[in-house]
Amino acid sequence: MAHTPDTLDLRELALKSGGSVERVFSLGIAPVMLGGLSFDVVIKGDGVHVLVRRIGGGYLLDISLRATVYGPCYRCLEEAVLEVQASQEEYVPQRVEEWQEAEVSAFIDDFVVDVAALAREALVLALPLKLLCDESCRGLCPGCGNPTASPECACDVVEPDPRWSPLAGLDLGDAENGETSGPPFDARST
Repeated sequence: MAHTPDTLDLRELALKSGGSVERVFSLGIAPVMLGGLSFDVVIKGDGVHVLVRRIGGGYLLDISLRATVYGPCYRCLEEAVLEVQASQEEYVPQRVEEWQEAEVSAFIDDFVVDVAALAREALVLALPLKLLCDESCRGLCPGCGNPTASPECACDVVEPDPRWSPLAGLDLGDAENGETSGPPFDARST
């Protein structure tokens, strides 16, 4: 891997066991594609923070960043803005040959860390499954295509297909904690 402003060579840090160093990288992240939709990313603060600690058998990297993600709402296609706090930890073994390939990050090659790629991965993993303009967004009306319950939508409320009625009482709670993940199923909200 070639050295660029977005990479960090761990050998050049000359860390002794127990030592640590923090670096901040000012970099951009290309738009993220999720579900065929493009989301722009703006890194907040002073950049991507990388804390490197020398531990027994290798290095431990902590990557963290704050970002704002902009793009279309999953339900209504209006602009959604989401503040994201992302972090990721990676272990870099001194002897890579003793580890299976799946256990070693693809973004670290010969002790050179691709900070931009790890930051992007941390950001994507921190994003929710659906980016919404508002948690209460009801999406677009299937009849007229305007936002549901907006002044532009004069459509009558469509009753759900009666075949979905057995799901109305479905409890989506967490059996271990006794918590519910939301209201009972409503076929009109999907």
